[in-house]
Amino acid sequence: MKSINKLLVNVFLLSLIVLIGIELSVDYDFFDRRMALATTAIIAGVAFLVTNKIVKKKYQFSLPWFVALAVAFSVWLDAIGNFLYYYTRFGWWDDLAHFSGSLSAAVLIYYVFYILRKKGILSLSNFHFSTYVISLVMLFSALYEISEFIGDLLFEMHRVGPRYDTVSDLTYNLMGAALVVLIGNVLTRRKN
Repeated sequence: MKSINKLLVNVFLLSLIVLIGIELSVDYDFFDRRMALATTAIIAGVAFLVTNKIVKKKYQFSLPWFVALAVAFSVWLDAIGNFLYYYTRFGWWDDLAHFSGSLSAAVLIYYVFYILRKKGILSLSNFHFSTYVISLVMLFSALYEISEFIGDLLFEMHRVGPRYDTVSDLTYNLMGAALVVLIGNVLTRRKN
């Protein structure tokens, strides 16, 4: 079972490397914007690898394949929106991308917190557990929005949309994180 998990994790992470290569080599947008979009894939992959290394070394568990799938899926969804110009063709695509991005971050954070709680390393009530997961996802979401703003200021990337884009993005980020917490809490109650 461990070898299948490791194989699937490696496949999903390899898909991010392929995606980075596509984003940097295919001329679907100007280079600065392609670099910014490839950076999203790089940060997502590195975040997964660093988190996995820390929990493996410090707490003796590895992140499962479904966490790697969630991360890879959300990054590919964003990339497909760029490759096929869905962001300009469909107003709802940006909402979907933010929802899935925060959903993948929440899956990673929820799983780590869940295992740490199960091992007795974290002692949190359900309310605090849920609040911390959502708060961390929203922190990362806010930092992402700030990076979009700085990118627009420095390189005119046009990543920040019209007037309510950031508020809409953060709302869908919150919904993605809340959905993971809701489903995770239901599933873990059934297990216990």
